[in-house]
This record gives sequence, structure tokens and C-alpha cells, in this order.
Amino acid sequence: MLKELFDNNKYLICVGISTLSLVFTSISIISVSKSIKELSNDLKPISTWADSQNECITKTFRIDGRNTQGIPSKVWSCNGGGQ
Repeated sequence: MLKELFDNNKYLICVGISTLSLVFTSISIISVSKSIKELSNDLKPISTWADSQNECITKTFRIDGRNTQGIPSKVWSCNGGGQ
């Protein structure tokens, strides 16, 4: 009787399983996208700071009249180093 019930409704059973699978996949995708958005928002201040550091380092050519083209000196200057 169970085999007969399965044989008569196997397509309906497969459709139900596929639908449930799609629903759970959609919920999972929504959850992951929310997590990524939260992570992105948490990293925003670091991104802003890195942009300002890159801009400062790119524009720094001289410190106290001396030509200091080395990256360590530029980073030091951009982070408030010096007198």
C-alpha cells in the first residue's frame, strides 16, 4: 500500500521536496546577505581611515624641508609623528 501510494504521488512528493529546498535556500541567502551587509558597515570606519592614510602618504613629499620619500617616513608623518 505504501509503495502504491508513493508510485501514484512520486512527482508531487518531489515537487514538495524541491519547493522546500528552494525556500530554505532563499532563507539562507537572505541571512548571508544580511551578515555581509553588517560586516561591511562594521568595516566602514577602517576603510575611511585607510583612504585618508593613502591620500596623505601620496601627497607627502617633504617633512620639515627634508626630502623624505621613504614610505616609513610618510606613514610616520601622516600618523602624527614628529614634533
